[in-house]
Amino acid sequence: MSAKKEPETVGFWLPNQCSAKMDIITPHKLAVVFLIQEYLSLKKAVDENAQLDFTARDRRKFCLLLLKLIQYPDMAYKDLYGLLTSPVYGIHRAHLEEFEKLMKMLKTVGIEVLFDLYNVIDKLITDNASSYQIGIVGLYFRRVYITLDKMSFPEFMALYRNSVAYYEKGVRAVQISSSSFTNSESFMKLEAQTLYKDRNSTCKWSIKQSELFVAQQSLLLQNNEINALSPKEMQTRLNEIIHDHPLYSQAYFLTYLNSVRVRDFFNAIDAIHRSFDRSTLNSLALVQDSKEYQYSALNLAILHAQFNHNEEALASIKECIMLAQENSDKICLQLAHAWLCLLDNSKSQFSEKNIANKELITLVHSISLGIQSLVKSSASTGYTPAKLFEVLLKSDILNCQTSMMDLIANGIAERAALWAMYGKNEVSSLCSQLLLNSDLKSLGKTYNGEGICQALCSLIIWLAIQGEFNLALTVLKHTRERFPRYPLSKSWMTADYYITSMQAIFRHEWTESSNACYHLYTLDKHLSLLQRAFLALARLNLKSADQLLRQLLDDDTIEPLTRVRALLLTAHTLIPSPDNAKMEVVNVLNEALAIANKNYLDYEKALIEMHFAHVLLTMKLPHQALKAIKNCLENILANGGIYDKAKVLFLFVKCALAVELDSINKLAKIEKCLPMLEQAVEYFQKLECYVKMKDVYIFLATFYNDLEMKEERNKYAYKYRQIEEQYPSASEYLNLFY
Repeated sequence: MSAKKEPETVGFWLPNQCSAKMDIITPHKLAVVFLIQEYLSLKKAVDENAQLDFTARDRRKFCLLLLKLIQYPDMAYKDLYGLLTSPVYGIHRAHLEEFEKLMKMLKTVGIEVLFDLYNVIDKLITDNASSYQIGIVGLYFRRVYITLDKMSFPEFMALYRNSVAYYEKGVRAVQISSSSFTNSESFMKLEAQTLYKDRNSTCKWSIKQSELFVAQQSLLLQNNEINALSPKEMQTRLNEIIHDHPLYSQAYFLTYLNSVRVRDFFNAIDAIHRSFDRSTLNSLALVQDSKEYQYSALNLAILHAQFNHNEEALASIKECIMLAQENSDKICLQLAHAWLCLLDNSKSQFSEKNIANKELITLVHSISLGIQSLVKSSASTGYTPAKLFEVLLKSDILNCQTSMMDLIANGIAERAALWAMYGKNEVSSLCSQLLLNSDLKSLGKTYNGEGICQALCSLIIWLAIQGEFNLALTVLKHTRERFPRYPLSKSWMTADYYITSMQAIFRHEWTESSNACYHLYTLDKHLSLLQRAFLALARLNLKSADQLLRQLLDDDTIEPLTRVRALLLTAHTLIPSPDNAKMEVVNVLNEALAIANKNYLDYEKALIEMHFAHVLLTMKLPHQALKAIKNCLENILANGGIYDKAKVLFLFVKCALAVELDSINKLAKIEKCLPMLEQAVEYFQKLECYVKMKDVYIFLATFYNDLEMKEERNKYAYKYRQIEEQYPSASEYLNLFY
């Protein structure tokens, strides 16, 4: 969110409204003008004498060089000379010789060279046949001409002396390091240093160069943060811009964004206050009524939301809404409404207001953003899924019509999240892959923002629950490199700690799982409590698990999906209780089923049915248990992770065998079911969940022992012994359905 409503394509050629300060002519800018002057002379000579070797490639290289010199801040003469002789931007030899002669004349002839330059620029601007009346070079000439025209004679003399000193110092430096540009690799190092590191602090950024830098870096932070400057380098450049243009408010706003991504709250709050202080001063200087105080309140609310200061954020949002209503600012009202829905769960009523108002193109972004926000909040209140997807489709249409890549990506990522919440994990995975394989380009720039990060995190978790931990870590590494800093880093850090704790629980590595859960607490409190309860349950610490789950269930802000999962774990803590307490387990499962039905959580409904089957089986009701397990078998096998698949296969076999009373029928049934048990063992082994493998082998050994089939009994008893010797565990860990 930018601090001011400005055109999206802010560039150095746009009129400046942020500072009344004139551009300052520096020796570097004079050198650039000399380069252009000698290029025009050489080009004219080539047109008159075709025998001169001045190719189209030389012209193209000079044009690229000129664009770079105009857009970027001043550099030392040594670095400028390095660019002129580099393999990438090097100019024609004759051009370089004439440029060096002119720079020497500046020292030997005197200030007359500057007066001649003034007349040359005037002639180029007024010449109707000149192609440099328009375009970037023409605008550059005009700015230099106007600035020279307004300079007094003492200022002219100061410029001349500074230019001579600039040239003399640069020539000495070139002579000392004449071998610095012998290959393209050394040039690339020089270019990075020239543009970002070794620029003399006394050199000036022009107003337009500052605008271009801020616009480019702001766009990169929003759409492709990995290509933006590092926080330290960016802040160095911003400090230089602020030193040169103290009233340029956008530089302070970019400072605020830069501070947020390194979690520096105090510098961020200071920068955003300074940004809007400068905006007010500029508005007063232009004798205009400022009607943008609502944006200061909105951005202050967003800042507090980034640091989880919800009360302060809501107070700023309310102030923003009042100011926006006073100024009749529909865009700001739409954005404030979207953030209000994100911050206040009580404001989650679904509305399609203003969706049809598409003729106002300036409202499209805020409308689409509001739709996505309301779809998210409405999904947690049990709204009809078909209606949510229908309205989300309207957002997709708006986004595609206006090529808003960030909202296109966010829309697909939100659709994947909805499918995952409703239990269709395969469809969710396909949506994420669709987004990652889409060519999200606009004006030649590839989008690499929040939607992409969310899709990658979804795939990380999906691969992990399928037992592909190595692939999940590979995708995680790629995501970490692609989104290294806050706020996007929060998503992959959450996925990282979640799968780490889950894998450690399967392996019975309690310390590692506990550490991951505590790290997860700062990122997602509810998910951390859920994982800690799962860990306590796996360790048979039922009292601790019950306390954690009560703490979680007493929180009214948790999502329905989290509440259902917490109730399932609560049922686990009650399963080992005596038979006369089984009805309490059933009541907990019924409560979870009611919430799942209300919110269309199909996969959780299947898990609840599986738990009902287990409880019925322990209550010696095998027929009812088999009926329950059949209702959920297909859903879990189609959409579940391999841990749930292994559990449901194992439970299905136990129910199917419990139904049979005759030994012959049991033997025939086990022959059909052995492939299922082998598949379950394979899943457990893939997860390195060896305790569950022992459960299966103990069940089979006991089953064949009851049928007095000693050879088969000894076979599975031996397999159990092999695993026990390799991965020993206490006997109390066995036969617990968690």
